[in-house]
Amino acid sequence: MALAQLVRQSAKSLAGTTTMMTRTGCVGFLASAQAPNQLLQRRGAMQGMKGYDDKEAAEERLFFKKEEEKLLRGLLAKVRAQAEAADPHAATGTLAAERSALDAIVGSKLSAGEKDQLLEWKHTHY
Repeated sequence: MALAQLVRQSAKSLAGTTTMMTRTGCVGFLASAQAPNQLLQRRGAMQGMKGYDDKEAAEERLFFKKEEEKLLRGLLAKVRAQAEAADPHAATGTLAAERSALDAIVGSKLSAGEKDQLLEWKHTHY
């Protein structure tokens, strides 16, 4: 009997809710028109806090993703430098292939210095 009274009291504390009771226990509760609005407001407040945590987690992931990208770019530059030092013939062949591909794309619109700068940018960014 004490459990039924406890359920009834907690249900009434929710802004005008009433509980239907039977001999076996609580069947369910019916809320007035005011209660769903209050429940939605409470749920929205809780989600607001959850959204703030999600924002912080997203910012943290973004920060570490950028840091990892910087480290990987540095690693790629080291690997490229080691490959060029280990096999200079292949490095000059690769550079010649890149220059001919660039010439096919831009033609004579860029000077040789600008093409070299563009290839250097490509190597540092991709």
